[in-house]
Amino acid sequence: MNSENFSTAPIAAGVVQPTPSPLETLTFSVTETARVLGVSLPTVYRLIARRLLRPLPGLRHKRHSKRQVLAYINSGQSPSV
Repeated sequence: MNSENFSTAPIAAGVVQPTPSPLETLTFSVTETARVLGVSLPTVYRLIARRLLRPLPGLRHKRHSKRQVLAYINSGQSPSV
């Protein structure tokens, strides 16, 4: 084979892209919210049921805004409900 036909660019499959930290996103899934708060999934659902966390409206899956989760953290409320 002729080596002139091959590109010298790196193969994309060999390049590992770092995954963004959950704190770099604007919204969190329920799983990400649990991870950020350091609690279990059932605890996040209990916080939603007690209206201490409110998912963003109009979405198929529950998402929480970064601002709301950080406000909850800064409020000093105990997440163990």
